[in-house]
Amino acid sequence: MVKKIFLGAAATVLMAAMVSVGANATSLADIQKSAGSIRSINADFIQEKHMKILVKPLVSKGIIRFQSPDALRFEYQEPIKNILIMQGKSVSRYIHKDNTFVRDNAAAMGAMTVVMDEISQWLKGNFNTSVFDATIENAPEPGRIILVPKDKAMTNFIQDIILMLSEQPGVFKEVIIRESQDSYTRLRFDKVQLNKDINPDVFAAPK
Repeated sequence: MVKKIFLGAAATVLMAAMVSVGANATSLADIQKSAGSIRSINADFIQEKHMKILVKPLVSKGIIRFQSPDALRFEYQEPIKNILIMQGKSVSRYIHKDNTFVRDNAAAMGAMTVVMDEISQWLKGNFNTSVFDATIENAPEPGRIILVPKDKAMTNFIQDIILMLSEQPGVFKEVIIRESQDSYTRLRFDKVQLNKDINPDVFAAPK
């Protein structure tokens, strides 16, 4: 359970933090500087889960909404509906059941506390944290950032996270979370809008 929540939330946060990266970012310092200009993010996403035992990847679709400084909604819309909402240090997960959304009280909030600390750092453009070491590579163009867990025990379920920069300034192309040699998760983004007003109700408990 901790593993699944960490990977899902890490992907969520990386999406929010990294769509603020521009094509002209040549260092982690550049990224940290550009992250400060982001007030809000609206984007669609497609998630592909690749495993050796799967003939075809498992595909999910949804939306992400982020409002600075600490409001985040990550919503899977198909094939299964569920929503993760973060407001400051408060984290809630909702599962669609019987035509309504029910709060999942079984979620491992202890793991989410760790993730939330990472969120606060990544949204500020700080990727060299107590959990990950970050490096930026200019090739292949337009570049990528690689996050490697500092704790070797964590590499048992996440080897690294690759953040692919986009040619379009202000938009991040994709995130690849490599869990093992035979398993990885890819998230691609579309229809990204920056600094658009978001109704506060978006971050309330869904009905």
